[in-house]
Amino acid sequence: MDLNQRGYVHKKAGLAIKIIVLICALVVYMFPFVMVITTSFCDYSLTQSPVFEGLKNFKTIFADPDFSVSIVNTLKWVLIQSTLHVGFGFVMALILRRKPKGWKFVRVAYVIPNIIPTAATAVMFSLLLNPSFGVIKIIYEKFGLDTSQVLNLFGNSKYAFITVTATWVFYSGFNMLIFMGEMGAISPDIYEAAMIDGATPTQADRYITIPLMKNAFGTCVILASVAMVSQFDIIYMTTKGGPGNATLNLPTYLYKIITLENNYGKANAVGVIQIALGLVLVILIQKLFNQKQEMKEV
Repeated sequence: MDLNQRGYVHKKAGLAIKIIVLICALVVYMFPFVMVITTSFCDYSLTQSPVFEGLKNFKTIFADPDFSVSIVNTLKWVLIQSTLHVGFGFVMALILRRKPKGWKFVRVAYVIPNIIPTAATAVMFSLLLNPSFGVIKIIYEKFGLDTSQVLNLFGNSKYAFITVTATWVFYSGFNMLIFMGEMGAISPDIYEAAMIDGATPTQADRYITIPLMKNAFGTCVILASVAMVSQFDIIYMTTKGGPGNATLNLPTYLYKIITLENNYGKANAVGVIQIALGLVLVILIQKLFNQKQEMKEV
């Protein structure tokens, strides 16, 4: 077999592999996706085959006050995660970029909470903040305060949303690594030229580092937004969406429809809305950062 024939065979084999991968992707991803969309228009449960009912599920959902609360809470978490959470990661990267004493240890320590499974994180915080034996009760006892006044932070509608948010918002290790990687790609010559011109480290960060972080910011904001649209385990394991509907978001709302109503058609309608929300957020964020780049280029 000459070289031309071998090249032809390799091209054919490569094409065949690509086709197989594409077919597998369609089967694994597209088929369930199509099923979710089609059954969202049906009356469907474990004991009943799908029966087409048009927009009934969507009308029922939009008329449900709990759905409105779940949308609002989801968007609140998207906003908090896209700003505070990403911001913490950026600030940590900015500090560690200067390589202060012990920076490697701090970098590893800050990433560790992101490695811990979210279910384990939920259990850990539930135990730490337990009003019967948690850390708050220990502090009350230490200072001789009335332990009967210890608040159940996860069980109090006034504090539950903030408490649940605190279980993840500060742990931005992955964002920090993304920013540090992007900062490491900036040529040191740029900073040296700025210093020669009399720029302070703060000015260098303001006029060089931050503008060059656009792509990293865009990536981190998209990841943070998508994560909040699908956040479930920590919320369910700490509050189950309560008390009342104080921490109810789209995934917990969907789960309650499945478990309490056994209505898979309605649950899939919520899933379609959740997917649509995620896509809209990704598109809007991409446009936002692209527009900023275009304005700078002009």
